[in-house]
Order: sequence, then C-alpha cells, then structure tokens
Amino acid sequence: MFKKILLGFVDQPVFTSLFVADFALLVFHRPPFLFSIVMIGALVGMSMYMGQKLAIFEK
Repeated sequence: MFKKILLGFVDQPVFTSLFVADFALLVFHRPPFLFSIVMIGALVGMSMYMGQKLAIFEK
C-alpha cells in the first residue's frame, strides 16, 4: 500500500510539490483566515483527487 502511494506521488511531481507546499504553509506559517480557507479547500480537493487516482483499497 505504501509503495503504491509513493509511486503515485513520484509519477506526478508537480502535483506532489503543490500538495506538500500547501500543507507546509498551512501547518507552519498560519496564513490569513480567508486565504487559509481557500488553501484548506485546495488541500481537500487534491486529497480527494489522489484518493480516486490511487484507489488504494481496490483489489
């Protein structure tokens, strides 16, 4: 399962860098409230996209 996730992120380097940068900004820099709401929405959207793309729990 972890290998599948890792390979999914390696196959899409631009998406991975956006995901990591968004997460790091939200955790370490505490942006203004409205901007953080937009960033959380983007993070949730990217997470749902990767969940569909990887389909970890399908056999």
